[in-house]
Amino acid sequence: MHRIAELGFDAVELVIWNIEDFPKVRRRKIREELASLKLEMTSICCNDNVYVFSGPVYTSQDEKVRDGIVKRIKEEIQAAIEWNCKCIGIWPGSDVIPLKIPYWEAWKNLVETITACAKVAEDYGVSIALEYKPENVLNNVDSILRILGEVGSDSVGALLDTGHAIVAREDLPTVVEMLGPKLFHTHVDDNYGDWDRDMPPGAVHNFRPFLEALKRVGYKGCLSMDVWPYEDPDKEIKMGKDYLERLMREI
Repeated sequence: MHRIAELGFDAVELVIWNIEDFPKVRRRKIREELASLKLEMTSICCNDNVYVFSGPVYTSQDEKVRDGIVKRIKEEIQAAIEWNCKCIGIWPGSDVIPLKIPYWEAWKNLVETITACAKVAEDYGVSIALEYKPENVLNNVDSILRILGEVGSDSVGALLDTGHAIVAREDLPTVVEMLGPKLFHTHVDDNYGDWDRDMPPGAVHNFRPFLEALKRVGYKGCLSMDVWPYEDPDKEIKMGKDYLERLMREI
């Protein structure tokens, strides 16, 4: 986190691959480090489903598997509270297409699992942001809008990853306008439209229309740099940060 602060960021996002790796002692150290660096924990990505489990999780036919991920989400929400974090991201990365069971059965299981997670989030006053990616059961902005309508919770919204939307051949400003107030969190990265390369924003596409759309809908969340550096991490992340900040000053 020291490097994040040194690069001039105001907040940090944490990816949790296994909540069991974060006992109370480690959680306390993270809380203390956040305070000392004056950083906000803006969001937690809950990725247990792709690391701990084997096969489908949120759409699983096995109720014990689905109950298991809800339990883990609850533990991650409890950790988020300790870090004064009010948003967690859920990416069903283990539930890939083609699905193991008929689509509507998988969809029913997904809705029930997310609804159970939503009830936990409501109890703790935390928001859930659902992230889509073309190869998953939540594969585009329309699928997000559909599940938000079926879950029907004010605590559940969308996590837009610009790279995922680009691969899905979606227009970023249009996606922002479609989501509107249900856009809870944003990952910014770029690619050529072939696969999710996690390049710095602006490396390929012009992000000005995207930022203008965020301003138009009154987006108040953070822009989280979801960059996987290929050469120099600090250089590439700073390049994307400087690019976005320059555009935001001009808009």
